[in-house]
Amino acid sequence: MPRPHHCIMRMFPPAAAALVLLALLSGCGLKGEGPEPVRPPRETAPVRDLGGIPSPWGRVAGNLAGKGLPADKLKGFFGRKDLVFTPAPMETKLRELFPIFFRSELTKEVQEKLYQLGYDLTIDGRNGSGTRGAVKRFQKDHGYPQSGKVDKELSARLDRALKSGKARSLSSYKPPPAAAPSRSSTYAQFTNPQAVSQIRAKYQADKAIFDRAERAFQVPGPLIASIMWIETGYGSFFGKSKAAVNLASMAASQDYEVIRSHVSDLEEDGEARRYLAETSAQRGLWAQDELEALLKYAWENGLDPMEFPGSVYGAVGYGQFMPSNIRKYAVDGDGDQRINLFDKTDAIFSIANYLKKNGWSGDMSAEERRRAAIRNYNRSGVYVNTVLYVMDALRR
Repeated sequence: MPRPHHCIMRMFPPAAAALVLLALLSGCGLKGEGPEPVRPPRETAPVRDLGGIPSPWGRVAGNLAGKGLPADKLKGFFGRKDLVFTPAPMETKLRELFPIFFRSELTKEVQEKLYQLGYDLTIDGRNGSGTRGAVKRFQKDHGYPQSGKVDKELSARLDRALKSGKARSLSSYKPPPAAAPSRSSTYAQFTNPQAVSQIRAKYQADKAIFDRAERAFQVPGPLIASIMWIETGYGSFFGKSKAAVNLASMAASQDYEVIRSHVSDLEEDGEARRYLAETSAQRGLWAQDELEALLKYAWENGLDPMEFPGSVYGAVGYGQFMPSNIRKYAVDGDGDQRINLFDKTDAIFSIANYLKKNGWSGDMSAEERRRAAIRNYNRSGVYVNTVLYVMDALRR
């Protein structure tokens, strides 16, 4: 469901913010945005040709029409002048996944050989900075160009080095111990005294709404308020871009040629290009499903889909719901016969409903039960710690 945390990116210094975002992207799985292996892509040819749809939206519009969305509304949406393609969502995703999953078996093989040759690194199949650094050290030591690139030629050079010198046993490798998850570290920008005073004032001003939601769903108001505080600064920051633009752009990038020029530096060879094309197809189809859900949500509730600010991957509202989760969990809290996740009351009731359906029920006095339920909203341990800290502060 909920997802990063543009307020986190805004409040951290740039370097720290990048690390926080990477941790959140890899830890949160509810919205389907986290790193995952490439699945075989579905057929990407458009189901229908609507005609007159400007580039690069034709395929996406045809697919959505084939799934039953009204052709006239689709033509209106994809014909809007403010629907401008952005490469950012798909480029971000491809650059995130490429070093993790492309040639992971070859990367692990290279890591093992480097370790045997005396280079210390983590053997995990991920081509991160530690592996690239070890590769460059090997290349420097043996007079090769220091590219840091993992490929079959590097593996062959490592084989030659192993044959000509003494190697340590691979059985002596011990992976670095996993750090025990902290039960106390929090996002300080949400838990410092000034921040707690701010959220306490906001919570008290809206306490009547939280009390109604708590009676309806048996989910504590302070818990709901703390999630809204961490996700969007209690509505102060919903995202820098439009959710529909990001999702439509990512969906259009299921055709790799749409995004290719923006990631061409990753195309080491034909194998790399195939990986990028398959990944963009798979992730683009995911975005197309999310765009479908967003358009349905907007049109069913008399809202303009282009008015929703959101995350880079299309999460919207006070609680940063992915569109596909709106139909499952969002509710009309104020009784106006429509659901608007940018309306505070609807958002509070919807977050409460989500938590109730995902683990918050009955006696929640046990610490582990509370943590497990919040982790269903966001899997980051620091996120859970922060929610609990703010919730307990509001209860006091």
